[in-house]
Amino acid sequence: SGKTFTMEGRQTEDKKLIGIIPRMITHIFEIIDSASEDIEFTVKVSMVEIYLERIRDLLDASKTNLQVHEDVAKGVYIDGVTEEYVSSPEDVYTVMKYGATLRATASTDMNDQSSRSHSVFMMQINQRDIKTESLKTSKMYVVDLAG
Repeated sequence: SGKTFTMEGRQTEDKKLIGIIPRMITHIFEIIDSASEDIEFTVKVSMVEIYLERIRDLLDASKTNLQVHEDVAKGVYIDGVTEEYVSSPEDVYTVMKYGATLRATASTDMNDQSSRSHSVFMMQINQRDIKTESLKTSKMYVVDLAG
């Protein structure tokens, strides 16, 4: 029904066909690029799928049945998930393309490559002010539902 297309879109010059995740990524890196010279950023991304009630790392196929935990300092996290540091939208798209190749799909009446799993794209942005040494962390979780 177009959920994956809505989330990921197509790699194209036609801005109408760009998905929510690429739009979000582009906007985030525009903000990072326009930030003060006194602010340092690190950005890391992860991708997992939830299939048959198991969490599988889409960036390292050997990591299956990962567990969700909660910690006062870390918040909610997936223990052992692969985190890739990225420095541009293109880096993120490369990671996303690789993760998409490991996702479980099957044919349906409506779609030749319908996803059989939920996919979770995670991005963590760390911001450090060099002058004040203050730190800020933001986490985003974007979910593409199966079907």
